[in-house]
Amino acid sequence: MAQVTIELDNQVAEKLNNLVRVFGSKDLLFSSFIEYHKKNMQREIAQLQVDLDAYADQYGMSSDLFYEKFEQGELEDSKDFMLWAGIYEMQQESKKKLGELS
Repeated sequence: MAQVTIELDNQVAEKLNNLVRVFGSKDLLFSSFIEYHKKNMQREIAQLQVDLDAYADQYGMSSDLFYEKFEQGELEDSKDFMLWAGIYEMQQESKKKLGELS
């Protein structure tokens, strides 16, 4: 079993100790914490996909192809394209973070 040491101020440490008592063990507390955040990220990825699909339908190309063309400068810097690229990047970052938690 690995050990992790972190420094916390007294109030946060006391709250953490209370949570450990509520959950019954540190392992269960942190496993629950990780699962909670994984589910939140999965929901975020799914919602971003809905937005990406709407742009893909509107412009008749996949988000992957769009982003490749956008990054290569083949597309204009319209408001829609800037938003689409931002949503795409957010989803990619969320997928990366989710992968790190899995």
